Amino acid sequence: MTKIVTIAPELSFQQDGTPYSKQFNDIYFDSESGYKQSEQIFLHGNDISNRIKQESKSFVIGETGFGTGLNFLLTLQMYHKLQQEMVNKKCPKLYFISVEKYPLTKKQLFKSLQALPKLSYFADLLLAQYPTFENGNECCNNELKDFSITFFNDQVTLKVIIDDAAQGLSNINSPKNGFVDAWYLDGFSPAKNPEMWSDQLFEQIGRLSKAQASIATFTVAGFVKRQMQNVGFRTQKKTCTGNKHEMLIGIFQQNPNSHKGYQLRSTITKPQQVSIIGGGIASACAALALTKQGIKVTIYCKDNSLAQGASSNAIGALYPLLHQQADDISLFYQQSFWRAKEVYNDVIEQGFHFPHQWCGLLEISYKESLVKRQQKFNEFGTWSTDLIHSVDARKASELANIDLVHGGLFMPNAGWLSPQDAVKQIINAAKTTGRLRVENNVLVTEIKHKQIDKEKNLNNTNNNQANWQLITNKGQFDASVLVVCGGAEALNLDWIDQLPFSSVQGQVTSMKSNDNINKLSTVICHKGYLTPSHKNVHCIGATFNKDSTCTTAKAEEDQFNINMLSTCLPELTDKIDWTTQDIAMSKSRLRCMTPDHMPMVGAMPDIQKHIDTYPHLAKDKNWKYNQVAPVIDNLYVMMGFGARGLCSAPLAADILTADLCGTPYPVDNNMLFNLSPNRFVIRDIVRRKTPL
Repeated sequence: MTKIVTIAPELSFQQDGTPYSKQFNDIYFDSESGYKQSEQIFLHGNDISNRIKQESKSFVIGETGFGTGLNFLLTLQMYHKLQQEMVNKKCPKLYFISVEKYPLTKKQLFKSLQALPKLSYFADLLLAQYPTFENGNECCNNELKDFSITFFNDQVTLKVIIDDAAQGLSNINSPKNGFVDAWYLDGFSPAKNPEMWSDQLFEQIGRLSKAQASIATFTVAGFVKRQMQNVGFRTQKKTCTGNKHEMLIGIFQQNPNSHKGYQLRSTITKPQQVSIIGGGIASACAALALTKQGIKVTIYCKDNSLAQGASSNAIGALYPLLHQQADDISLFYQQSFWRAKEVYNDVIEQGFHFPHQWCGLLEISYKESLVKRQQKFNEFGTWSTDLIHSVDARKASELANIDLVHGGLFMPNAGWLSPQDAVKQIINAAKTTGRLRVENNVLVTEIKHKQIDKEKNLNNTNNNQANWQLITNKGQFDASVLVVCGGAEALNLDWIDQLPFSSVQGQVTSMKSNDNINKLSTVICHKGYLTPSHKNVHCIGATFNKDSTCTTAKAEEDQFNINMLSTCLPELTDKIDWTTQDIAMSKSRLRCMTPDHMPMVGAMPDIQKHIDTYPHLAKDKNWKYNQVAPVIDNLYVMMGFGARGLCSAPLAADILTADLCGTPYPVDNNMLFNLSPNRFVIRDIVRRKTPL
C-alpha cells in the first residue's frame, strides 16, 4: 500500500455536543436516537450477539466508515456483556476491521465521545490506545496507513484502515471462501458522500464475504439494494425506530462468483398474486407465508373441503428425523421441526386453535440394534437435550404414563396435532390478511404455458400478466405465478411429471381407547407409531406400499398395523388387547415421495437447458459454471414431503416465499441446493445419465 497523507476532518459541534462534518454537511450521529439506532441497525440487524455465542473460534466484522467509533464501541460493550454471561464457554475472538478515509484526531474523538456518556468506559479504553497523529490541521501520518489495537487480553482486535473504502478493502487478502462474517455498511449517506457508495465497494464486500455473511445499513436507497443483490446478497427492508424509519439487511447467499451457477436460484420481481394447486398442509403453510408478505393467493383444491388427502388423518405426530451424526437430512429436519413448532404456536396464539399436545415423543429401543443406536446417540452427543436425549425403561414409563419394558430416545418438544384441523386453522389465519381465496371442488387436469407477446410485455417485469392457464373441471383459470403444492394426485400434471416424484400408499388405523391405554401421555414410535388418545381414539400405523395407488382402506392393512405394534411392543400390546373389533376408522392415502427423502421447493427447472448449459459436469463434477440455473419462468414446486409434511412444510413455505420476494433464505446454500428441484437433473448429468 502506498503512503497516505490525510487531512483531519473539519468538524463543528452542535449544542448537544454531537460532531458535525462540514465537508459532508451531515452529523456523525444523533445523540437522542443515534446510540439506540446504531445498535438496532448494525448489532441487531446482523444478530451479532447470538452469532458470536454460536461461534467457536473467531468472528469478523467489517465496517465502512469508522467515524467516531460508535458502532465499534457498541460492539465492544456487547462483547464485554457476553464475556460475563458465557461462564461455561469462552467467547470467540472478535476481529473488527473498519475503513476510514478521514480519521478523527484524538482530540476530535475525545470531544465527540463526550456526547455518549453511556459508553464512557469503553470510550476510555479506545482513547487510551488511539494513535496521536495530529499537528494542527494536517495529520502527520505519512507512515500510517492503518493501525491495530487490542482489548480484553487480545480477545478483541480493532484494525482501522486509513483509505477510501473500496481501495482499502481491495488491499485485504482473503481466503477463497471469504472471511468476513458481518458487515456494518455505515458512513455518510449516499446523497452526502456518493463517492464511497461505488460499484467497486460492493464488489469488494462480495469478495471478502463468507457464505451466509450478513450486512446491515441505514439506507434503503434503491441502488444500494440493487448493488447488494448484484454481488450475492438477498435483501430485506425492516422497520426501525429513531430518525431512520427503515433499514436494509442482507445475507450473502447467492454468490455470482461461486463457480456453481447451477446452485443459484433465479430471481423475479415480487408478484402481486400467486395461484396454488393443492389443499393440504403444504398449501396452507405456503398461503400463510405469502399472504403475510402482502401477496394475494388463490388456492385451487380438488376436494369439497381442505385437507382431504394425506393431511386428513385424525392424529399426526410432529417430530424431526434425526441420525446420530449431523448429516444433511438430519440438519434439515431439525431446523424444520423448530420452525414448524414456531409457526403452529403462532397460529394458536392468534386464536386459531386446533387439537394438539406438545407431549414429547419416545422412540422405543425395542431390539438390540436400536439399543446400540441409542448408545451411539449418547456417545456422539450431536444434538441438544431439548431436542433428543436417552432415557431408560423406568424414565420412559414415567414419561409415557404407562409401563414400558424398554428405554429409548425421548424428544421432549415433539408431540401430536390434528392435521385436518391444523390446515383449516392455518388457512383461517391467512384469511385474516384479506389476501386469500380458496376455490374448492376445482380439479386441475392440465396446466398450459400461455404464449405471451414478448414485444408487448418487454418492459413488464411485475409478473402480473397471465403466464399460465389451468384447465379444470370448472373451466379455465389464468395464473401469473403458479405454485404446485399438490400431493400424489399432481404427479401426472404437465411439467411436474418430469421430476422424479413417486407415490407411496399408506394406511393409518384409528383404534378405540380403553382403560389400559387411555393414560398414554406421549407419542410412541417403534417400527410404526402409537399416539395418545384424542376424542377417545389412538392412531397406529402406518403401512408403506410403493406399488399401490389404492385409497380405499383395506382390512388386511388394519391387521398389519395391529400386528406391527404387537411384534415390536408385545408386552404393551398384550395389556391393550386390541382386535379388529376395536377399529374406529381407517384411512388410506397416497404420499408424494422423492428419491432422497427430502422435499422439493423452488422454481421448476428447464431440464433440456440444464443439459445444454452444464455438459462438462459429466466429465468433471467440479467444472466451474457461473450461469444461473435455467428454469421455467413463474412455475414453482413445493412437493415431496412424504410422511413428514407436518414437520417440513412450514420451513419449505419460508423458502418459497424468499424465492418469490427476493428476501434472505432461512437456510444456508448447501441446504438450499439439497431442496432444489434441479438437484436431480444435476446429479444425473454428473452420473452421465439421461436426466430423469
